[in-house]
Amino acid sequence: MAFAVAFGVWAHADATFYLRQITFSLPLLISSSALFFVPDRWSKKGALKFLHYPLPDWDVLLLGPASHRNWLTHSPLLPGLLLGAAWKWPFLANYSFFSPLLLGTSLGIGSHLFWDCVGSERHKIVVVPYWFALRESASRLWLLMGAAACLCIAGAVVGAFAGAQKLGL
Repeated sequence: MAFAVAFGVWAHADATFYLRQITFSLPLLISSSALFFVPDRWSKKGALKFLHYPLPDWDVLLLGPASHRNWLTHSPLLPGLLLGAAWKWPFLANYSFFSPLLLGTSLGIGSHLFWDCVGSERHKIVVVPYWFALRESASRLWLLMGAAACLCIAGAVVGAFAGAQKLGL
């Protein structure tokens, strides 16, 4: 949330500018912390499993517990792909939901990666389960660089879309 407030102040001089938009807040929530407060007995059924885990931790659900902190899901890959899609198909920027969605996803994944870097004692970025994982210092560096890349993508989105709005595009 702190990143969201900072970007709101930076781009629009309003701390709650992005937080008031559901197209920003929902991707931010799903990609950063999810609905962790859902009781365990409910989170083991159907779609609530995916809402209980933040987006980068879906590797546990899709690939198994041995793949937790997979190098692909704990990276700026998804924000980069969304930014690449906007670059390749500029008409996506015309949709009012796309900019907040990309910004919320970038800030959410970036904050998740940052918190994984500083919030846990032990780290292991899994490249191939049971076979190859990065050591702790390299894992921390991977997470920190991924968080920085996500914040750079978010900054590019805010700068590009704010500039386009000022030009009337």
